[in-house]
Amino acid sequence: MKSSDPDRKTVLADAAIDAIGEDGLRGLTHRAVEMKAGLPPGTCSYHFPTRRALLAAVLHRIAELDRADIERFSVEPLSPDMEPDSLIDGAARTLAHWLGPARARSRARLLLELDPPSRQLTAATVDTVTAEFIAFAATVTGDKERAGLIVALIDGLVLDELTHGVVPVDVERLRSKVAAVAALALPGLHST
Repeated sequence: MKSSDPDRKTVLADAAIDAIGEDGLRGLTHRAVEMKAGLPPGTCSYHFPTRRALLAAVLHRIAELDRADIERFSVEPLSPDMEPDSLIDGAARTLAHWLGPARARSRARLLLELDPPSRQLTAATVDTVTAEFIAFAATVTGDKERAGLIVALIDGLVLDELTHGVVPVDVERLRSKVAAVAALALPGLHST
């Protein structure tokens, strides 16, 4: 049974992401997660005995999926020498995915980061995940300070699109927003 533990934990974290993204934080209970995952009662509380443990697993899983999306949609390997259009195109495709098929995940992440009781339970996890993303962005900027600015601006763009954007996502509109973020955070970047 031990070999299935990581798979069950992933299934539970994915179900919790869906629960939060679709029903908000009030709908997040161990039983709701088990029902979404199609697992028997007690499974979620066995793997994640506390709400803090469940929320931390959710945040780590979201970060894992988001990093995989960034790499999947990048036109070329992330580096400070990337062509501006490649960087912007990859980022726009990533965001289109986060605001389209992965919309519930993006909503769940922001809800967890903005909800005071959840934030209190997960502050250390949020800080760790944010630091990881800033380090990841620094592979493009070459600078931790500008990387932090990019992460903050992209978070703001995601929040704005979730609350005011159109569905389905207008990728060209999104691309122009990403180009504006890149121009602000990466002076000297010139795209066509």
